[in-house]
Amino acid sequence: MSALLPAERGPAPTTSTLHRRLAATIGLIGAAVCAVSVTFIVRSVPADEAVGRGTIELLVISVPIAAGLYAIQVPENVRFGLALIATGFAWSLTALGESEASLPYSVGRVAAWLVFPSLIFLMTAFPSGRVTRGVDRTLFRALNGLLVLGYIGSALFVEHYPEHTPWATCLQDCPPNAFLVLDSEPAFMESVVQPLRELFAILLFAAVVGSMAWRWRAATPLRRRTLLPVLLASGASVGLLAAFLVVRRSDPSAPAVETLGLLWGLCVAGLAAAFWVGLVRRRLLVGDVLARLTGQLSDGVDAGRLRDVLRTALCDPTLDVLVADGPVRWLDSCGRRVGRLPVAAGRELTIIRDDSGVSVVALVHAPGLRGDEELLGAISGIVREAVRHHEVTTRLAATLRQLEQSRRRIAEAADLERARIERDLHDGAQQRLMMLRIRLSLAEELLRTDPVGGADALHELGTEAERTLEELRALAHGVYPPILSDRGLEEALRSLAADVTVPLHLQTIGLTRQPMEIETAVYFTCLEAVQNAIKHAPTATAVWVQLEQRRTLALEVRDDGPGFRLPVESLDGTLRSCSGLRNMRDRLEAVGGSLSIDSAPGRGTRIIGLVPLDAHASV
Repeated sequence: MSALLPAERGPAPTTSTLHRRLAATIGLIGAAVCAVSVTFIVRSVPADEAVGRGTIELLVISVPIAAGLYAIQVPENVRFGLALIATGFAWSLTALGESEASLPYSVGRVAAWLVFPSLIFLMTAFPSGRVTRGVDRTLFRALNGLLVLGYIGSALFVEHYPEHTPWATCLQDCPPNAFLVLDSEPAFMESVVQPLRELFAILLFAAVVGSMAWRWRAATPLRRRTLLPVLLASGASVGLLAAFLVVRRSDPSAPAVETLGLLWGLCVAGLAAAFWVGLVRRRLLVGDVLARLTGQLSDGVDAGRLRDVLRTALCDPTLDVLVADGPVRWLDSCGRRVGRLPVAAGRELTIIRDDSGVSVVALVHAPGLRGDEELLGAISGIVREAVRHHEVTTRLAATLRQLEQSRRRIAEAADLERARIERDLHDGAQQRLMMLRIRLSLAEELLRTDPVGGADALHELGTEAERTLEELRALAHGVYPPILSDRGLEEALRSLAADVTVPLHLQTIGLTRQPMEIETAVYFTCLEAVQNAIKHAPTATAVWVQLEQRRTLALEVRDDGPGFRLPVESLDGTLRSCSGLRNMRDRLEAVGGSLSIDSAPGRGTRIIGLVPLDAHASV
């Protein structure tokens, strides 16, 4: 019987604040690094250059860290956000380029070269943090090779680093290179290596921007809006880098060199800001798509409405939606049944499944959406919730209809019961009382003429009055047994054992007094179940009744009779069409309960009922 009762659940776990604490810690450390770096620069450079150089350093550190902290709020962008944060901290080393000591100055200048691979990685990995395309991986490896061989490797052979850079304000008075391993710098370093590495750097950056442009063109319209700020900022950065390197190579003393260097440094921070803008824009666009979906799917999944919303939100006018109609059939957005999913050339198919893995919706869309895992996952989640909501709503509506039908049947049964009681009173007790009144008048007249005969007549009237009283008691017991209200459900059921023709075994667990409507419903349900067992299972040797009370009052009435095969439409045990047992179900449903039956030929019959007690106060 304990298996009939629902298991009690423990409290739900609380949400961890570790993520917010980590973000706050990173923010505080980043602020401290910014303060130290900017303070070091302001104290190290001439007063007229402190503002410009300090501003560049502040931006190249703070903007990537801030953008990274924003990015890690979305699970799909955590890798990219961590890369941005690491980039901001790495770029803080460029402040050492203002040192007057040889070793820190050399570290700062080499750290400035790390700007190139950092930018290339961020540009090719935006927004997921993964370099997925083969051409992008090739470009990233090529730039790393150029960095190791042409830049960091050259630090072992040059006496001085190139002048006129955004990362150092010194010109002729710069400290010597601390990493030089030769007695003097080879002549070919300045005339061959430096021009070639700058040329290759420009070409690689331009190739990365071209790859981003190709990604933008091949992306979905929604993803294009995300990539556009980064693409524009990347193009501007490459243009300024090329102009800065070309002008510095042709005339290092030209005034434009300093201006272009300042703008290039600002572009590095601007590109980090473009990543931030792209992420913010993407979140707003995704939020708009999900808000539209949520509003349109509040009444259930309709293929036509879902198609129209997704076409507008995703800017895909040819997108189509199909809703599952059974395990192998689909309904298109016009309600037509199709046997197989229509996927034309140049289109992609995405099937959305519910929690149990059953296909519910199919999307036929433009290429590129499948690669947008965040958006596709969010759309799938909303569609699943809409399907679940629709199923729950449908079940609730069906339950309400059944409840209305049950109440109507109860009302009809009550009317019939009142008519029966009225008929029994009229044909039985009322007729007896009328006869008693007539015979009482005759006995009164007989007493005047024949006292002995009158006394005998009064004695017979007493006997008749007793029979009438017994008939009224039996009628009242059928309406509501007095023992049920006086002594409770258990004693009322025990008294039932004396009136049945087969042994009745009663067991109660934790049973207490309940409100009258619950005790009445359970009593008459058990009574009818016992009567049905006696009537329909004549070979049964006994009937067992068990009541167990926790948060739910569970009842079970079973016999060891021959059993029977349940109708096909009642295999779930809900008795939708078993009219002989419908009264029991109606009684329990009237108090919020439920009834099911378990029977099969050769193993008897079990009637199982559950009545929730949370909404009723025990008495």
